[in-house]
Amino acid sequence: MKKSAIIITSLLFSFYAVAQEGIEFGGFTGTSYYMGDINPSKHFYSVSPAFGGLMKYNLNEHYSVRTSVNFGRLFADDNDFDKAMQQHRGASFETGFMDLSLMMEFNFLPFETTIFRKGFSPFVAGGISYMFIAGNSGPSSSYLNLPFGVGIKYGISKKVTIGAEWLMKKTFSDEIDGIINFGQKTDPSLIHNNDWVSLAGFFITIKPFERKGDCPVYW
Repeated sequence: MKKSAIIITSLLFSFYAVAQEGIEFGGFTGTSYYMGDINPSKHFYSVSPAFGGLMKYNLNEHYSVRTSVNFGRLFADDNDFDKAMQQHRGASFETGFMDLSLMMEFNFLPFETTIFRKGFSPFVAGGISYMFIAGNSGPSSSYLNLPFGVGIKYGISKKVTIGAEWLMKKTFSDEIDGIINFGQKTDPSLIHNNDWVSLAGFFITIKPFERKGDCPVYW
């Protein structure tokens, strides 16, 4: 029994040590913006500052799993657009949000910061997230959404990675802007008018633990 406990404990510590090698912590700073009934198609309309933090676990040179939390604001005003319907409607909104995400990244090139020749790659990311909205008026709300996006990353040292990314978040709600399928209240669409939230900016991550086989000769 004692021997089994020692073996199990050793395996748990070994797993923890291996997991540590692939962990990265970091931060994000950039912009956030909204698309929906008021802004149906204009990217980077009325951007607001956004920031957040992330933790990433690198499975191998191509795949990573990450969790993140981001904060930002969303704003839109019908008066910013020339359509007669919007000028007549005159709707607007402003709100803050917090977003929690779980995503998978795929690196198109083998990426490993401990090896100089593998220190750069474009990537795609996708997953699931939950967004908490705190409007200036009315009750707070929360929405499930599907985030996906693209980016690039570069290892500036064996511990530090910098990069840029652009994420689009497809929400399952048409209520963020306070306008629910304008003109279709009796027969609302479930597809076309759901609101979108986007984050675009830069990130930096730090790998606090050494990976076995790290070799300074490449640096």
